[in-house]
Amino acid sequence: MKRILIIAGEASSDMHAANLVRNIKTLDADISFFGLGGDKMKEAGVDLLENILHLAFIGPGGLFKHYLTLRKIYGSLCAQLTQDPPDCAILIDYAEFNLRVAKHLKSLGVRVIYFISPQVWAWGLWRVKTIRRLVDRVLVLFKFEEELYKAHGVDVAFVGHPLLDMVKTSDTRDQARNNLGISGDAKLVGILPGSRIAEIKNMLPVMLAACEMITKKLAGARIEFILPLAPTIDESCIREFMDSCPLNIKVVKDHIYDGINACDCAMVTSGTATLETALLGVPMAIIYKTNFLTYFMTKNLITLPYIGLVNVVAGENLVPEFLQHEADPAKISEYMIRLLTDRDLADSMRKRFLEIKDSLGAPGASRRAASQVIDFLSKTQ
Repeated sequence: MKRILIIAGEASSDMHAANLVRNIKTLDADISFFGLGGDKMKEAGVDLLENILHLAFIGPGGLFKHYLTLRKIYGSLCAQLTQDPPDCAILIDYAEFNLRVAKHLKSLGVRVIYFISPQVWAWGLWRVKTIRRLVDRVLVLFKFEEELYKAHGVDVAFVGHPLLDMVKTSDTRDQARNNLGISGDAKLVGILPGSRIAEIKNMLPVMLAACEMITKKLAGARIEFILPLAPTIDESCIREFMDSCPLNIKVVKDHIYDGINACDCAMVTSGTATLETALLGVPMAIIYKTNFLTYFMTKNLITLPYIGLVNVVAGENLVPEFLQHEADPAKISEYMIRLLTDRDLADSMRKRFLEIKDSLGAPGASRRAASQVIDFLSKTQ
């Protein structure tokens, strides 16, 4: 039986890893998996050496915070790999940790697949050289990534985005609004403050303040708010902020895609959620704040004029980004009011979102990625 090491360090990566494992097993049941990740990988049949999702970090500040723990896990993993190397490895995102593991695997002669590669297009192309040296095949989610890696001599395959299989609603927009108790003439604003506790602390107070300003400025209109809660966040993490807000905001914990789809517009923390919201056709504003250390150390490293994933895919500053000191409730509320009152603005954004969806390829990304893994294994025997 072939053994594959698989590592995912983020909640979304854990989900994509689990789907990939299931698809690989449907193609070849004689493969076992072990590695680092989260509960979804464990449920998919991965022998989990350590649950590392609680160690997910944002920027250098988060890396420093968890450095000693990650170093210990890394040392233990490398010792095990040296003693009993796998047939190959699948690394998913989590570049700072995974590229170090890739270096050790290279020294052992273990071939490496990188699925959901590091965002070299945002952080500078210097990392492409490292990936070309340490990684044997890269599976990418976006067409522009395939073109970039090919230009630098990397073995790469475009498989499409797994979100196309995952971002689905079970109800129509009207049914979802009815289930939420939203009246027909009300405008519904979504609040998506992130999937990490640090993001909640940084973004949610700003978003709630913007909501209060929206209600004051549109005093004659019926405006309602919902907060679709990321599955990685316990409701207790937002309770303090919600209790201090005078507005009646509905927290949605189930069928969150239905909740987002019911919205007229949304405030979204930069990340995968911007692409999920775009796939549902909901106009939005992108918001992001982080601690000063992380901001100071990373602001000059980003090579793109925008950071929102939906803007990166669009290749333009399609959705306004309110970042760091620009993440001001007054500015955000002003734009959200424009989305609520200017139908042409909202409709033009929805039209571009449809084009973005078409650019992501066809559904079945995890299945295609699994086929790539099987093909890779057959060529390394």
